Amino acid sequence: MGQEELLERARNGDDEAFSLLIENYEKYVYNVILRIVEEKEEAKDIAQETFIKAYMSIKTFRKDSSFRTWIYRIAVNTAMDYLRKKVRSEVNLVTAAEDELEIKSFQTPEEVIAQKLTVEIVRREISKLPVDYKIALILRDIEGMNYEEIASILKVNLGTVKSRIWRARNLLRERIKSLPEFSGFQERGRE
Repeated sequence: MGQEELLERARNGDDEAFSLLIENYEKYVYNVILRIVEEKEEAKDIAQETFIKAYMSIKTFRKDSSFRTWIYRIAVNTAMDYLRKKVRSEVNLVTAAEDELEIKSFQTPEEVIAQKLTVEIVRREISKLPVDYKIALILRDIEGMNYEEIASILKVNLGTVKSRIWRARNLLRERIKSLPEFSGFQERGRE
């Protein structure tokens, strides 16, 4: 049974069809939420809340966007609601197990450590970006979505998406260049 048929059946109240639809997206929804909220347990709860919201409103899905875009929009909005409510000054970026670095067989232990530390620095700095920039960057550079999908998910125009991503990348680049620990890694890598 194809996605269109599942979607139509779910819109008509078929719970099994809805469950099958969600099974196709639950890992992706969880991962995007995790990258936004940076806490595994909270991401699980927010993903569950996302699926409940989707279930409650599936009958109103108008097909003016893809199901993927629609479910991601719910996930991003739910995660943003969580962040707005969250009272915390510092956020630690927590990553999923499948996000581990691919270690190449010809790398020395020092290179592997330097690479892991560099990735951690980048992740830490991404977590410090303004929420609008952070979400746009995650959806584009980590989730691999195109600008049109991101605009639809965030309900902003295409120019705003491009601007946020450009600003996020520049801000991230400047912050990382100014970090003494990052320049230290670069120096060690050149030896």
